[in-house]
Amino acid sequence: MYLKLVLTTCVLAFCAVVFSASARLSDAGLGCANWPACYEENALKQRQPPQANAPRTHTSWQWKLQNLAGLLLGILAVAVCGVSWQKRKELRQSPLLPSLLLGLMAFLGIFGIWAFSHLPRPVIVEVHLAGGIALLMLLVWIALRQMSPAGATVSGEARGWRGFSRLGLALVLAQIMLGGWVSSNFAALACTEFPLCKGSLLPPMDFSYSLDNSGLPLSAERLTAIHWAHRAGALLTILYLCWLSFKIMAAKGLRNIGKTILALLALQFALGVSNVLLGLPLVGAVLHNAVAMLLLVTLVLLNFRLRKRKT
Repeated sequence: MYLKLVLTTCVLAFCAVVFSASARLSDAGLGCANWPACYEENALKQRQPPQANAPRTHTSWQWKLQNLAGLLLGILAVAVCGVSWQKRKELRQSPLLPSLLLGLMAFLGIFGIWAFSHLPRPVIVEVHLAGGIALLMLLVWIALRQMSPAGATVSGEARGWRGFSRLGLALVLAQIMLGGWVSSNFAALACTEFPLCKGSLLPPMDFSYSLDNSGLPLSAERLTAIHWAHRAGALLTILYLCWLSFKIMAAKGLRNIGKTILALLALQFALGVSNVLLGLPLVGAVLHNAVAMLLLVTLVLLNFRLRKRKT
């Protein structure tokens, strides 16, 4: 029962993170009738500084459904934590991670209520994105602890890749956060060609950034810098994970994980390029976020398989 509860919560967390991206991108104007004009209109509107006496609210059905998913996720997190404490002897696992899960849900709930009236959009997006990722990773790890037999392990040679797999996970996390930074600053259309950007590999860019911009739109050079940084991070992540995948495929018990990482990388690269060339369609942008989450889960699985075995 506990495993089913955790898996259900895990699936809901994945859906909530992906649907949050859909709601955020729809709020940015993707899919509207006068695209891409509405993208620029919403960008200017969202960059206005927040007013304490005029809180920003989201009334679209996407945001209402997202709030409902968050509420259900909170209820399930309470249930997971409660069962983990109640059956901690039977489960033979510490309830620490489920407790952290519940604490993180509480933080995100409180932050969401307060932040929309006090913080700019990029900060809110990044904090919520980081929180959603942390929730998903915690749930996947809890589920894997329940699903993995006590004696499941990999060879000592394979465990030598533990540090490299952690670095791969860190790169994916950083790249996802960069993607959130791109979307929250409306920089997705700063470069509309590939592999060049505005006719050059190194277009004019301004990497300076300030959250206190008095609601003024970011300059083209700053938007280009944000977009270019995401591209550069994607290249670094792809190269590293391809190398890591081929290495771990030679280790017993990790071949399928390596193949999965390679397949997800190929799909993610294709989605990223198509989004740029096709003008950022909503479906493609949401799928790009979904595949990023699948890649993250796969890296968590790899790190779990390479973990130190308790004696």
